[in-house]
Amino acid sequence: MNYSDDQAANAVLTVLGNSRWDAVGIASGFVSLRNGLPNEEAARAIFSRGSQTLRKSREIVGRMPATGYLSQLTTRELRGAAADPVPKLFPGRITEERFLELLDDLKGRRKGFDYRDSRGSEHGLDDFTLTEGTYELPVNVKVASTRFERAAQLVGLDPNDCVPIPAYKANAAVERFPSLVYAISVDYDILNILKSELPKLLTIEETIVWDMIAKYAGYQTREAEDLFVFEVVRKHWERLKSLIKPNPFHIISARKAIRVLQTKPERTPGIGMRGWGTGASAEVNVHVSLINDTTPWGTVSERIERKGVNDVIGAVNRKRVEEVFDPEI
Repeated sequence: MNYSDDQAANAVLTVLGNSRWDAVGIASGFVSLRNGLPNEEAARAIFSRGSQTLRKSREIVGRMPATGYLSQLTTRELRGAAADPVPKLFPGRITEERFLELLDDLKGRRKGFDYRDSRGSEHGLDDFTLTEGTYELPVNVKVASTRFERAAQLVGLDPNDCVPIPAYKANAAVERFPSLVYAISVDYDILNILKSELPKLLTIEETIVWDMIAKYAGYQTREAEDLFVFEVVRKHWERLKSLIKPNPFHIISARKAIRVLQTKPERTPGIGMRGWGTGASAEVNVHVSLINDTTPWGTVSERIERKGVNDVIGAVNRKRVEEVFDPEI
């Protein structure tokens, strides 16, 4: 996509004006110069955004009359997931918005029930926290957008009945949020739908910024990605909602995912398959069965409506006594 320095700077300030991304601060200095402000004021416009020291800001402004705006940005290394970052974030953000509407619906049906939006730029383990009195139930919303075609061969599950959960995230979740649950939506069409329809929704400025985020990196790039996706999804939600299938959510606790890992190591190829460490570079996931390991959100929300959040917390933390091997040698 071709665009001028002026188009790029104005677009990034219009769409991501509140971001701390390098490109936004530098755009502010560039536009200040274009508006006839002195070099020092343009440099301070960059410095005030927090991405550059004042000395560095002055150096950038000094080069701009000869080099322009875009040449001052750091080019992203186009490899792996970084080659196309923003489209990969949209499915998750849209899925979170769908789940948010379900929480609003439940809030209207259960007096005393509420939720806290825990999302932010820090990419924590929880997206929402369901609350009722002193009880809190953290929720991580996930979308399974790519079918594991070799599931039957590698983990013994039908590809349509298999979703992965990163083992290290489940372990971290149990340590920090013992009651955390995953709310998983399976949608194998969402990527193609977004690839086809999303470009039609964006304004010229949004399209330019989308292209820039894919091309340029620098300080607070991830924040810019998150803010862009958040703003676009909120702005175009009604249209996006009409395009995306209202597939059901499936609930499984981090504790149960770890239980599957412990009792069915064949579901986690990284620890249960010979040669995995040398034969694959993929993340180590525990693969769970939608049919046998998860509970429909409708069932969980009904329990909350009838008995409250604490009833689900109790179900997550259920214990039983059993005999286990405890070798001395």
